[in-house]
Amino acid sequence: MMKRLTICVVVVAMLLCLGLATAEEESWYDRLDVSGYFQFRYLDHLGTEGADQADQFQFRRMFITLRAQMDHRSTGVICFSRVGPDDPNVDLFLAFVDYRLDDEWAIQAGQVPTWFGLEGWEPSAVRLPFERARILEAGPGFYWQGPADRGVYVRRSPQSPEEPLAIFGIVNGQFRSGDLDDDKNVELHLKWQQDWGQFGLSWMDGNYVDGAGISTSRNAVNAYVRKFADPWGFQAEWADGDLLGASRDGWYLQGVYDLEDDKNVLFARYEEFNARVDDDNCASFDAWTVGVRHRVYDSGYLTLQYSNGNWSRRGTVDGRSGSPSEDMLGIQWQYQFR
Repeated sequence: MMKRLTICVVVVAMLLCLGLATAEEESWYDRLDVSGYFQFRYLDHLGTEGADQADQFQFRRMFITLRAQMDHRSTGVICFSRVGPDDPNVDLFLAFVDYRLDDEWAIQAGQVPTWFGLEGWEPSAVRLPFERARILEAGPGFYWQGPADRGVYVRRSPQSPEEPLAIFGIVNGQFRSGDLDDDKNVELHLKWQQDWGQFGLSWMDGNYVDGAGISTSRNAVNAYVRKFADPWGFQAEWADGDLLGASRDGWYLQGVYDLEDDKNVLFARYEEFNARVDDDNCASFDAWTVGVRHRVYDSGYLTLQYSNGNWSRRGTVDGRSGSPSEDMLGIQWQYQFR
């Protein structure tokens, strides 16, 4: 814990010194922006098998981001996080520099957030359901260890409404951990932004090396589309690939209704997830989630959510057995600051 905090303090000091060194007439703190959010939950496992049946208070997420405009081309970003109810540690989640070559091209280098898909790319603060779909996060899906990696991304901004935002990346493929082999993962992302919504495609290919030194393929393709709520909206996302020695695929469809009272948004999501090694070692999951997000004030939201899901497993794919059900009711408070 002390080692992690020491690293975080050193990075903060370096970033502030950079801001101070590049400041001309204005003070360094005029170039520094601090933002973040946290999520706190009360969960009732109504009928979830294999889980603690007691009601649970969870401090689910905390992110604090420091962004410094070091000069007219360079922006430095660091982000501290605490993620998960069982991990009390505060970690260095992001630390990168975004350098704009011109109005068209830019480079990100360091520990960078992923551009993959929609729910993997967007932060949890803007998502309506509590968690990402299983194919992207807790399946385990392609970003089950968090949507960040170490590497370099080259970004081309669209020069017309018909062109996509295009991103090419070379990363370790180990999330925020050190690389354990010489192979790098490559990524390509295309994202279109329209007046009615957004859509995009993602592709990645490489390897993941586990703690035992075993290297397995980690590759995926992804497609998504979103129509902004006006007052009805929807989003859908699909991903397919290989991870941890199993082929995986999944999708979700989410409907949204904005009550247009500047306070309440209703949502409903159906999702499926599959992992397969062979006929005797496979798993599938499907679930419904419904809820409402209520804006209490400009920086605070309350979300009431009910979800019901079922697993079907053969063998011990991903080291798990049995076919438990998940039946949960919860309320989440999210506070954002800037």
